[in-house]
Amino acid sequence: MKKIITLILLIAASIMMVLSNGHYMIAYAAWAFPLLFMIATKDMKPLTTLIVISTLSFISFFIGFMYFGSRSMANFTFYIPAIMGVLYALPFYLQKLSYKHSNKFITTLIFPSTLALIDYAVLYFSPNGSWGVLGYSQHGFLPMAQMASVIGVAGITFIIIWIVSTIYWMLYVESSNKKKYAMGMAILVFLILLFGSLRVSKDYKGETVMVSGIHVFDLRSDETRELYSLLETDKEAFMEESDKLVDKLIEQTIIEAEIGSKIIVHSECSPDVYYTQMDDYMERIKNVANEYDVYIVTNPFINYVGKQKDENVLYIINPDGKIALTHYKFGGNLFEGTVCGDKEIRYVDTEYGRISGIICWDKDFPAIINQVGEKSIDILFTPSADWKQISPTHSINGNFRGIENGVNVVSQTINGMSMITNYKGEVLDSMNHFTTNDWVMRGHVPTEGINTIYNVCGKYFVYCVILLFIITTFFTFVKKES
Repeated sequence: MKKIITLILLIAASIMMVLSNGHYMIAYAAWAFPLLFMIATKDMKPLTTLIVISTLSFISFFIGFMYFGSRSMANFTFYIPAIMGVLYALPFYLQKLSYKHSNKFITTLIFPSTLALIDYAVLYFSPNGSWGVLGYSQHGFLPMAQMASVIGVAGITFIIIWIVSTIYWMLYVESSNKKKYAMGMAILVFLILLFGSLRVSKDYKGETVMVSGIHVFDLRSDETRELYSLLETDKEAFMEESDKLVDKLIEQTIIEAEIGSKIIVHSECSPDVYYTQMDDYMERIKNVANEYDVYIVTNPFINYVGKQKDENVLYIINPDGKIALTHYKFGGNLFEGTVCGDKEIRYVDTEYGRISGIICWDKDFPAIINQVGEKSIDILFTPSADWKQISPTHSINGNFRGIENGVNVVSQTINGMSMITNYKGEVLDSMNHFTTNDWVMRGHVPTEGINTIYNVCGKYFVYCVILLFIITTFFTFVKKES
């Protein structure tokens, strides 16, 4: 009977792990799976725990992130989810070892500090960006998500796991003074949720600006695949078809300007052109901005077909018809091979606040996007190109950059979920590429951001976690032996 219960717990934990990240990112699942794994393995030896959880988390991550990367087994990105799954087993192993040495409350910090450090390693060092960080799971639990404005998305990972670790300690580890620690943790959780609830409930009373986001084609349709095939075989035919899409894009841009939008943003790869078409396109889009007195955020993909590296570049055109900002994509450049941006976040001061733009994968690198808060940017435009399996996860990742940096985010996404969110992560408007053929998102965006604790000092929380890990390890494994 005991083995059956253990098996049920392990299966439940694995399901919750799948639901906690990747395709689903359900808030409660992130709290459930670590506790279920700890309870299921409480009578196992440390090494057995490592093997069992490594195997199950390997499978869970693989399922949860299926098709997030390459579908080819020959491509390294195909294996990233499985690697992450194995890494996630290490904190369980260290926590198990710690209880063989000590039953003090301080040992509850082993698990959260180790797992948070794994997430920080992903956040700072992964060429793939911050995909898989557990804190993203709380996007639907806004009071908890507000902690990103204090200690960032990886800091939320630490909080979740410390609370779970404490619950396990109170239930299964023999120790005195449990009531005192239980009360302390309860007060901490109450304060966290109170802070988050108050932050969410505070209404924005400033001005807003009407923004439209548009794209005019399906990136992965048969027609688009045929278009790309022409690049290698018939460039004149490619340019002829590309010009038709440019015409549609400009026509829709004019419609949005006439409706009353003051800022119009195009999705990534809008338009997709051969380099000889760029002068004509830029002249036309500048004229639209000037004639209709609007800002246009456009993100052309410029094909050079072997002559030099392709360019994935964002321009902000001001109402004078001049280029006010140029930004080259840097995120994922190792895999995409386009001209790599310099990772400098630039901005334009406008009558609608300080605005800036990055491109798609850029938003998965928080350490670089921290510049947005440092430079007091009010609205961040993130034109993107996704696919069904990573939607809406990828847009949600960008929303957390807004919470961390106190910036309002407009993510116009071809083949994905477009969203307008405020600096609290609240969705103001959205548009799902896959449920409509009218690929236009319109909404009113706050023209003011706010300062956050995260941007002042919370982004250094990683050093606190490192220090906690060192201190806890010392008092658990070293000092007791001496």
